[in-house]
Amino acid sequence: MDKRYQVIYQIFVRNYSKKGTLEKVRQDLKRIKDLGVDIIYLTPIHEIGFKKRKGKWGSPYAIKDYFSISSDLGTFEDFNNLVNEVHHLGMKIILDMVFNHTSPDNVLVKEHPEYYFYKNGKRGNRVGDWSDIVDLATDREDVQQYLINVLSFWRQKGVDGFRFDVASTIPLSFFLKAREALGNDVFLLGESVDKGFGRYLQSINATYVDDESLGQVMDCLYNYNYLNEMISYLHKEIPLDDVVDKIEDDGTQIVRVNCLENHDKERFASYFDDENKMWEWVEFIYRLNGHAFIYMGQEYGLTHRPDLFEKDPVIWDKNEECYQKYQKLNEWKHHQDDSKATIKRENNFIFIDGKGYKL
Repeated sequence: MDKRYQVIYQIFVRNYSKKGTLEKVRQDLKRIKDLGVDIIYLTPIHEIGFKKRKGKWGSPYAIKDYFSISSDLGTFEDFNNLVNEVHHLGMKIILDMVFNHTSPDNVLVKEHPEYYFYKNGKRGNRVGDWSDIVDLATDREDVQQYLINVLSFWRQKGVDGFRFDVASTIPLSFFLKAREALGNDVFLLGESVDKGFGRYLQSINATYVDDESLGQVMDCLYNYNYLNEMISYLHKEIPLDDVVDKIEDDGTQIVRVNCLENHDKERFASYFDDENKMWEWVEFIYRLNGHAFIYMGQEYGLTHRPDLFEKDPVIWDKNEECYQKYQKLNEWKHHQDDSKATIKRENNFIFIDGKGYKL
């Protein structure tokens, strides 16, 4: 039976192991495959900028050169070996592409200063005041072509697709060109933003591409519109009904990636004192239509989220019972049908496709 829904596994290479290398990831692929994973997703592996770097190691989302591999992670040979092993095990691999912005000392600053967004005569950013990045002028055709060349380069290195950081802030015209250039067999995951942030982008006249438009091009989009509500509920800030309303409002045909945590969000297990309550939520989210998503270590119920700016390797406290539960859920996900999940509320229970959860 063909898999309608995939299981995506995110790896932050620097903090995946004590050595933090691509080779260490390659050595662990069999365990990941056995978990039921279909797609390996690597956070950015490129060289990181030094100018205005946050922390000693810097954010992988402040990129200095899109055509490079950060030397601490390994070499292109190491990357090639990783890609080959992923494919040998029957999985796919996608790379994180950060096209909204770069580090302030990206190679383009000298080569093509006109590729950047300027504010008050200086390179800057449209949203907030993020000190370690500057925005690209992604509405320019020459910038879009450069970024398509980046995608083609990595496609030739054997990757099967891409995850686009803050995709909602990049013009739809770019993604339409990228899809045409890459073809329909390349897997595209868009980090869409929640509607509230979308309204803010519109209020400051920044680019905002809504989910319905992105869904024309992407294979799937993030679930932030209800995930943020769910986190607010777990912090006891809003009622559960607000979460369910958000899920029910998502009435489009867009395929979601139903993450519970990632490099930007706290570990899901950290919200719970009661492990049984956590599993109620995990199973509930798995039963929603869309792809499953696991951030490295989530499969063991880890509670510490690795620092984005420092060397902070995962402590692999392997809870095998937890791993096996995710394993079973992943197997079920592979056989989930396409009918839209029905959600009902009754007597403090949430029923999804007839099964009740006291969330």
